[in-house]
Amino acid sequence: MASEFLQVAERLLESQRCPMTPRELWEEGKRQGMFSDKIAGRTPHQTMKSKLSVHVRDRGGDSIFVRTGPGQFYLRRLIDSEHPIYNAPPSRPPPPSEHVLSFPISLLDKLGRFQGLKKSWKRIASQILRTDHCSYRPRLDAENEDNHKQVLTYGMVVRRDQVLSFKRGTYNWTEEYLRGSLCIGFGGHVTEHDFNLFNREDLGVRANIARELNEELSLPRKDIQRLYNGEGLELIGVLNDDSSDVGRRHFGFVFQYTVSNDPRWERPLRGEKSITQLKWLNLNSRPFPLTKLEYWSQLCMRSYFKRTVRAQNSYIIRRKSPLIPPHVLCVLGPIGSGKTETSAVLTRNFGYHRVNSGKILSDLLGIPPVSKTPRKRFQALAHDFISNKNGPRKLAKTIWKAVSSIGTDRVLVDGIRHHRTLDEIRAIGKERRVGIVYVQTAADLAYNFYSNRGQNPIAITDFYGLREAPVEKEVTALISDADAVIYNWQDRPTYWDTVHQMMRDLGVTRNEGEV
Repeated sequence: MASEFLQVAERLLESQRCPMTPRELWEEGKRQGMFSDKIAGRTPHQTMKSKLSVHVRDRGGDSIFVRTGPGQFYLRRLIDSEHPIYNAPPSRPPPPSEHVLSFPISLLDKLGRFQGLKKSWKRIASQILRTDHCSYRPRLDAENEDNHKQVLTYGMVVRRDQVLSFKRGTYNWTEEYLRGSLCIGFGGHVTEHDFNLFNREDLGVRANIARELNEELSLPRKDIQRLYNGEGLELIGVLNDDSSDVGRRHFGFVFQYTVSNDPRWERPLRGEKSITQLKWLNLNSRPFPLTKLEYWSQLCMRSYFKRTVRAQNSYIIRRKSPLIPPHVLCVLGPIGSGKTETSAVLTRNFGYHRVNSGKILSDLLGIPPVSKTPRKRFQALAHDFISNKNGPRKLAKTIWKAVSSIGTDRVLVDGIRHHRTLDEIRAIGKERRVGIVYVQTAADLAYNFYSNRGQNPIAITDFYGLREAPVEKEVTALISDADAVIYNWQDRPTYWDTVHQMMRDLGVTRNEGEV
């Protein structure tokens, strides 16, 4: 059986229909959730390169892979005149390594789709975990289908006033350095190996979390026995995350395991290399900042350990100089993040004059702004405009013309969505400082903020459809350009206080022109 790296490489090359580098294969496979939960190592793209190189070298003309250039790989069966190597009979794809439990996503729609974590889990679990609703599907097939949800377990390990935390692996495969990576949930996909005649009631979900904890941690013998007897193990919630491509294909059952009194728990040991920096978090110590946690762990902390987390709004200042007037301040963030509130505070209380990039773009497009043009239509036209070779520069020049017409040293530009537009603004206004503030909000809170803002309710799927429209695709990556990131967690007054505190830390006064 081919290795997991080779299976993923074959699937991606088949779907992309173009040669790819090992790094591109790794990053795209990771983005689509095609790799298992156990991948570890500092440089997995090098592992991908090694696997492909050895396969081509050892199998020669029988290899399903070919090189199309230095560091470029492709499928032998897809070579053509544009990538001429040589012809060879196609090979059948290797069988997938595991089959995972999944259910039709339409079932969740019938039960009531939600975003985030629900503590009232019994009705949903009883309907999902049925043999007439669930089936086992090849994992690589399931990861490429949007009409099914794969079942995962997500288990927290606790003792007294502590919860066990860790980091999975050491390779930072995207620019996530401004987002948390600490995790408090162990688990993985429920597979056919977890199901037997004795656990038909939950289709092997409890057996899976017991197995995952036993594999990911080096458990004392007493706890192994307790887990498989169901002692100290409690199902406490269900988790649905439709905020990303990977999240939309998964559904989590959240467990809590209370460990035994075995002294080995004083220094817990990992069972797998992918588990790193294993340590207890004290729930009664000083407040713990949510920004250190990955999203699912944030959901769990906010739901089950409210007194522990520092859920109030917070911020990170990475570069101070661009954020101090005189300058042009760009406020960025996804739909529902709170960038409009940020702009309102800065214009109302700190003397900034606002340039609305959305209004400027609507004038360039010759259509009314979003308030009068349906957002979907506006997004489609905006994407066509910005995809044009000259679109970003034309938009940037028009924005800068509006900036230059304002006779003040505090100008705010909101709503920019693309790297090229930002680059063009910097190039045009190179004599003037340009600062960037990015507003970051948890996906479930963004949905709530956006829903409460409008007069008409919006479905979760429609909201994320707006957030992930082609014209919005670059927004999340803009966090890497930010000079400051504001985390928006709570209500408006609390958030306003956070913006004020950040400006005070920067030394920016409320009166225009004073620093």
